[in-house]
Amino acid sequence: MDKYKMTNLRSPYLGIFGAMVLVMLLSSSGLYALTYGVPYQPQQQSATIMGASANQNTTGVATSPNGTSNLANETATASTATAPDVTFIEFVSSIEQIRGHLDQALGNKESGNDTLAQTHALHPIEEVYTSIEELIVSQNGTLNQSLSVALQDLSSSVPNATPEELGGQIDSINMLLDNSVQTLVPSSELTNPAFNASVVARLLHIAGHEYEEAVANGTIREIAEYQDGQAFIHRAESIFNSSASNINQSMAHEVEEVNELFLNLNTAVTNRDDPGNVETTINGIIHELAEITGLSESQLTGEESGTEEQDPVAIINNIKSLLTQLIAEYRAENYQGAESIATEAYLENYEFIEAPLAQRDQQLMEQTEVMLREDLRQMITQRVPIEQIEQHIAMINANLDRATQILSQ
Repeated sequence: MDKYKMTNLRSPYLGIFGAMVLVMLLSSSGLYALTYGVPYQPQQQSATIMGASANQNTTGVATSPNGTSNLANETATASTATAPDVTFIEFVSSIEQIRGHLDQALGNKESGNDTLAQTHALHPIEEVYTSIEELIVSQNGTLNQSLSVALQDLSSSVPNATPEELGGQIDSINMLLDNSVQTLVPSSELTNPAFNASVVARLLHIAGHEYEEAVANGTIREIAEYQDGQAFIHRAESIFNSSASNINQSMAHEVEEVNELFLNLNTAVTNRDDPGNVETTINGIIHELAEITGLSESQLTGEESGTEEQDPVAIINNIKSLLTQLIAEYRAENYQGAESIATEAYLENYEFIEAPLAQRDQQLMEQTEVMLREDLRQMITQRVPIEQIEQHIAMINANLDRATQILSQ
């Protein structure tokens, strides 16, 4: 952190100048005005959950005559390539993490919690900035100095600044972040659904780890990590919603499922649900993103796959085993446990046989999907008699037996 401890370069006129710069950036961005930097709008939440900042950022891309940024000329392939560039994905993911920290810093300041505001103001410097500094320096050393100074100045300003003053500083930082994306990332990447999905997946992957550290047995153990995870989820959802119009209409069903899973994820986090359930829902979103983009889940998250593709019949057998466990939990009136098993049976198992089953019997795939994903969970929520649960699972198992015969051919 020592290299960030520079002289305070801010002046009383920075907010006014910054606003003028933002207007010029947006007016010059034209068709390349993109979606990054839009602050998330969380649902009504408890006092421990920070709201969105007042910042409103739109990122444009400064391009050269051939339609790519300066860095893109050196590292990207062709502007028409659909495979996203990993370097740019990691860069934008880091930018969005910084935005999430800034949102939480301001939210805590507005709530009168200077300690947490200070913590979140320091996180961009301590946890994120070093991962993007080299790239920014390679294209614009002055921009790097301005951004690093602004971030350091923000952390030192928290104790004495008013929420309005802190918000002004955050607005200025977000403009610098916009400029960084404009300078480095080509528009062909930012309008590519696979690129956006990869950024979403990485943010969710990190959010899941933060949440796992923060929550245990329905109790928040680490409030800063809890808020980090929450902010990253909302930024991921904002990016997905803003970029959904670029997704092929043939994937409308998958887009609808992602939206539903985001709703479930936000509810689970708000309710301080078990980290395993949160991870399952995150994995479900990433799986849907893989179906939408054609990329593997490990490509989307940036991690090498540690397991080979499972045999569909083995997956079906696992689903049936889980449903047997579900009946036992429901009979014991452990309704939350039963619902968690139902979610696991669908998101971490059935989702992986949908594609091969649909190729052979689309109607069977869709019917079983609704029975498992919607009907079963609704019955658990309604606390129907155990006999109805057993009857419904028997019908699911009959469909799964048909699926086994079809997929074994």
